[in-house]
Amino acid sequence: MWPYDHMPSWITISATAFIVVITVIRLVLVRHTTNYGRLINTLLGLDAAAALLREPVIARRVAGVVPGGLPTVFDIWHWLTVMAWACGLGMALFHGYGPTTRYRVRFRIVIGLAVAVGIAFLILSDPARAQGMSSVANDGGWRFGVYILLYSAVPVIVSSYYYTMKSRGKVWRATTVRERIVVAALVAFGALSALPICSIAIATALDATGITTAFGPHVFDVVSEALTSGEPGLFIFAAVVVVFVPSSAQAVMRLLRLDRESRAARRIYPLWRDLTGAAPQVVFQLKPADNWKVSPQERLHRRRIEIHDAAEIVARHVQPLPAVVDELIETTTHEEDQEHIRLVAEIVLAAERMPGTTDEPAIGEAYVPDEQTLLRFWQPAKALVHATNLTAQQHLLDR
Repeated sequence: MWPYDHMPSWITISATAFIVVITVIRLVLVRHTTNYGRLINTLLGLDAAAALLREPVIARRVAGVVPGGLPTVFDIWHWLTVMAWACGLGMALFHGYGPTTRYRVRFRIVIGLAVAVGIAFLILSDPARAQGMSSVANDGGWRFGVYILLYSAVPVIVSSYYYTMKSRGKVWRATTVRERIVVAALVAFGALSALPICSIAIATALDATGITTAFGPHVFDVVSEALTSGEPGLFIFAAVVVVFVPSSAQAVMRLLRLDRESRAARRIYPLWRDLTGAAPQVVFQLKPADNWKVSPQERLHRRRIEIHDAAEIVARHVQPLPAVVDELIETTTHEEDQEHIRLVAEIVLAAERMPGTTDEPAIGEAYVPDEQTLLRFWQPAKALVHATNLTAQQHLLDR
């Protein structure tokens, strides 16, 4: 539909779908993040919207409800890309100045200029709208030349600013490897985007010196075709989005509770269940809506605290082990583990006795094994205690 489209629809749709899926995952699952992360999410959202409007199938449907039709869709698509680059510049400003007033003032100026570029796009494409053309590219002339200049200048400015700050050692103060990769990807993307305008500048300089070549018109044709079809930018951006695949995958893992912290929380759940069942007062109850927002790290930390607090309460109710349990431990447990499993078995028995009773603590303070000891010997101790119960019942039946 757009002039100079070359690739089959299934290829561009696949690239667009990839961009949109990664963007949606981040916007939905990585909402609670840093200021830098929010800028990344905004950048992805703007570029994903631009990629959708670039797709002819979607552009036709949107053109039916947008005043001005396809030329306006063409302008919005390119303006969203400019806004995304403004967010990229905002990331550089944030690293340079931090969350200060200087950063906010400069970022607002950048956003204001990006909005001005969008208004300029609408003004430049007004004749194309009046003539019922699909975009300003069909109209051509000096308006399209200015259009290309405005659109191509933005990534050049952003990448140049990044490079300047990199040379001063500011941008590379990024605190994580992912942030460094994001910065490097934006610089690379900007450098690639700078090639067209640099080529046009070289061609213009050659023409100004009186050197007549086919280089200038050829460069302009290539740049205008790339700008109009949007295919090169689509795939370059898809390559940049690959940087965010690991963080998106981690977000999905957290949603499915398959991350490291969630696995650890599941591993200690039986211990937490038995101890908090005996001392439920230690459990911090949250509303369902608030509980959904708790991160896996917070959930694991809270569960460990509750295990420790419940174990301290239960340990005050311990009583000497029954002889049958003590004998079974001596005959079935390695000597170096016997003392540990005796301590844990005492807590197991106390936890099973406590629900429904009003007995006062047998002792004021008691020794509580550490979490690793409890976790290692809890299930074996429960198995021994239950085995002795079954043995005792069998003896009564035999009598």
